[in-house]
Amino acid sequence: MKKTCHTCICCKKSEFSTVYQGPIRSGSFGKVSEESYSVLECLGCNLKFLDPVPLIDYELDEYRLSYNDSCQEQDYLRMHDHEQNERLQRIGVENFRGKTVLDFGCGGGSFLDCIKGLAAKTIAVEPYSGFHAGLVARGHEVFSSASEAIDLYSNRIDILISFGVIEHTENPLVYLEQAKSFLSESGKLFLETDNSDDFLMQLDLPEFKKFFYRTAHYWYFDPKSMMEILKVAGFTNPTVDFRHNYDLSNAFMWMKDKIPTGTGSLVNISKNCDLSWKNFLEQSGQADLLFCSCEKNSAH
Repeated sequence: MKKTCHTCICCKKSEFSTVYQGPIRSGSFGKVSEESYSVLECLGCNLKFLDPVPLIDYELDEYRLSYNDSCQEQDYLRMHDHEQNERLQRIGVENFRGKTVLDFGCGGGSFLDCIKGLAAKTIAVEPYSGFHAGLVARGHEVFSSASEAIDLYSNRIDILISFGVIEHTENPLVYLEQAKSFLSESGKLFLETDNSDDFLMQLDLPEFKKFFYRTAHYWYFDPKSMMEILKVAGFTNPTVDFRHNYDLSNAFMWMKDKIPTGTGSLVNISKNCDLSWKNFLEQSGQADLLFCSCEKNSAH
């Protein structure tokens, strides 16, 4: 572990409040850190971060085994394929036709697989080499890091995708600046990360906070901090929207049993009720995910 420098990487302010202190999740549910962590929030821009910062090597099997209980490609795809339907709908199929697309931290490649027949070229940047053979076999060009890909693709990417990655990075501002350097003049970034204004976080449940904060997520964003860091990184026309993954029964069961149950735990809740719940959270900014878009340069 290393102690973080207490100057905000985003707004450069140096005043912070402690919003959580204690053990946090260190893998799938039930795995909890032996160490105590603080979560600090910048009083200038609301960016939150772990202190101290755990040292996790995303190139090793250990991370996948800890958080996914498997490092097998098929298990990854089974866990993540269903998430891509709404992401693709949000962005629009038409935005990928004939484009060069890079997924910056693609995991097993669920999203790239969805657009393989649309895009002119699909590029995977993924540190875990255990997924590389499968990605190559399914027609994606693969790199282990941004530094490996930048010489070939600087200023050449039309669409850059980043889903569930920025919170893992050592420095999210540097990560965004790297992403921007890949984009063509008219290139766009689509990014998703956890929303620290999640409805369940508003309930101030200690059990949920211990679950929400985790050793693999160094950074936590709300709409204000996300909009701020996108602007500081030099992107134009940033938007921050919301996407929710879970049904109403998940919220009820968290309040009742203080543990995650996933979806479909209560059978007496209608689909229309779940849809209304999802719409309410997304419209009020209390969904579990931020869904963001921005451009390298303003459209002319």
